[in-house]
Amino acid sequence: MATRFLRLLHLRRQALSLWKGSIGSVGTVYMNQTLLLRRIPGSAISVVNSLHKDVDSGIENVDSGILSEDSQEISEVSQTTDSDGTRTLTLETRLRSARCPEDIWKEVSSGAFTEGLAGDNAVLAISKLTTFSRTKKGEGVTNGAILRDPNFIFLCNLANEKVRSIFTGSVINLLRNLLILGMSPESNIIKSVETEVRWRMRRLNIHHLCSLAQLPMQDNPTESQKELMSEVLRNLDMRWTELHEPRTVVQLMVTVGHLSTALMEKLEDKVLEMGDQLTQEETARVLKVLANRSRRTVPLLRALAYHLSRRQFQLDTDVSVIVAYAFATLNFPNTPALEKISADLVDQVPQLKPPTLISFAKSYSYLKWRDPPLMEAMAAYVLSNLKFLTEEQVANFLLAYGRLDFTPDNADEFYNQVLPYVTAGLPSLPKWMQLDLVWSLAILGRLTPDLVAAVLTPSFYQPLTEGLSFKAQAALLKVLHINTCARQELTGYSGPLLTDDACHPSKIHVTPGKNNKAALPVIDTIATVVGGLHKLRSEVITPYGWTIDCEFVLDKENRGLTVHEYQAKHIPGDQSQLKQLPDGSHRFATLVWEYGNYCHQSKKLLGRFTMCRRHLQAANFTLLEVPFYEWKELKSEFQRVEYMKDKIRKAIAEEAANVL
Repeated sequence: MATRFLRLLHLRRQALSLWKGSIGSVGTVYMNQTLLLRRIPGSAISVVNSLHKDVDSGIENVDSGILSEDSQEISEVSQTTDSDGTRTLTLETRLRSARCPEDIWKEVSSGAFTEGLAGDNAVLAISKLTTFSRTKKGEGVTNGAILRDPNFIFLCNLANEKVRSIFTGSVINLLRNLLILGMSPESNIIKSVETEVRWRMRRLNIHHLCSLAQLPMQDNPTESQKELMSEVLRNLDMRWTELHEPRTVVQLMVTVGHLSTALMEKLEDKVLEMGDQLTQEETARVLKVLANRSRRTVPLLRALAYHLSRRQFQLDTDVSVIVAYAFATLNFPNTPALEKISADLVDQVPQLKPPTLISFAKSYSYLKWRDPPLMEAMAAYVLSNLKFLTEEQVANFLLAYGRLDFTPDNADEFYNQVLPYVTAGLPSLPKWMQLDLVWSLAILGRLTPDLVAAVLTPSFYQPLTEGLSFKAQAALLKVLHINTCARQELTGYSGPLLTDDACHPSKIHVTPGKNNKAALPVIDTIATVVGGLHKLRSEVITPYGWTIDCEFVLDKENRGLTVHEYQAKHIPGDQSQLKQLPDGSHRFATLVWEYGNYCHQSKKLLGRFTMCRRHLQAANFTLLEVPFYEWKELKSEFQRVEYMKDKIRKAIAEEAANVL
């Protein structure tokens, strides 16, 4: 046994002596020199360990005294011995331990950069200066002061001279640090480093390419920077299969995904492949990138939503905000993910800040996601923090409630406190928000004369409704809805109202939220029931701001009458030649409700369509509502005709019951 230990010790010392002798014989070839001198301790240890196993594979451990002796010899690499026998640290070690720029300037002044790896040490010094510019701003260390210092210029010139012998990773770090410090991209050293990087492009590994892709460039990059980035993107596009770290893939999507559509598609495929390895923060970053780039990649969104909903732990609030925002922006209401977010959020509502809660409210309203417990918690939050909320923040909550047609359980208490607050602060809001706020309160049935008068003043609404743009036409419809509420529901109102000319249907050129193609088969079935298309009026634009899919008239025997022969107050023009409706007849307004007219996975209409129902009923229409989920179950024409007859009978019976 002792013989084996002595043999092992001899072989280990022989290997170390060979290694020490190789240091002096290393040539000036830049790659081999850098790799050997910077990484020799690890290489020596691996050589010794391999010799250990070759001697006797059964020996796993050696005497602790031998190991300590070998490690003591290896540790001499980072130290030098003076003539008096004292040991001093190498330049690299001194640079790494520098605590301020003066320590680095001291090394420059002493001429230490003439020894060993001058180029790599210069890069290390510049990297330390970049760190100081970020961490010691309060002590007067700024980018400008560093760039103007003669010692820094010396380091740059030294790195420029030795750039061909610098390790590849150091070259990339040099370019990054110079750009962070604010050096001009047109400077000679940056152009020299960029040229060196392009020469080495084929030898770069995937991590080097990712580092280059994330270089901090200006909004208007130079031609050389554009060429460098173009080459980096081309190499990434060819070598994207080498990406194996989720963090790197996510970072590439954030930094360069928008520069190359082909690369972005491949990165999305890579994220889809490693979706289960992403942390919740990385998942949120991917969703945010997709939302900001308007990339609705459904398979990827489904995978990310699935992995989020399967997590056992509670999602961070910041992550939930980003996920809800991304889903709302991309119109991707994923039920399991939203249920998890809502369940995690309900108990946290009292501790959230107003901007965070408003972001959730707006995202949920755009997603048409109606979660009563969460909305109740938000209403309680508004009441308890009303004096700390601005008028705009309260208005955003009311806009979300109006879109989802949500009324809190303590509605009277809620609106008794909120309405005076928003009424007093209405003039401080932007005009478009004032209109949306009053319109939302009209949906909720909480209008007040002061709010209506403020919106129906011509000087207020005319600038918003001028023109044929979609935004102007949408504003016109909202003004018409508010005017209809004031006429039909606001008893005792004596303020300004729209004139008949302002309500003329010829001024309305859009019908938001309606798809006329979905109503065509319904209209054909109604024509079969009443006796022909000539007895109907389709796509009827009313002065109330609503479009009726189909209008028809039945007498008291439920026989179809020609609707064009009878007077109708919602149709403009001279009607003196038309007949009055006979007694017992019914004027029907057909409304075809599609999937988008409802809250997500619910049979409850969105707020504005609930208001449409109220307005048309108040205008003496008998409503014939055809929901999509009932119509899609009808497979034959016979079933559709019988369904329509049954709906007509039920609508007449319901109207008679309401009258009684």
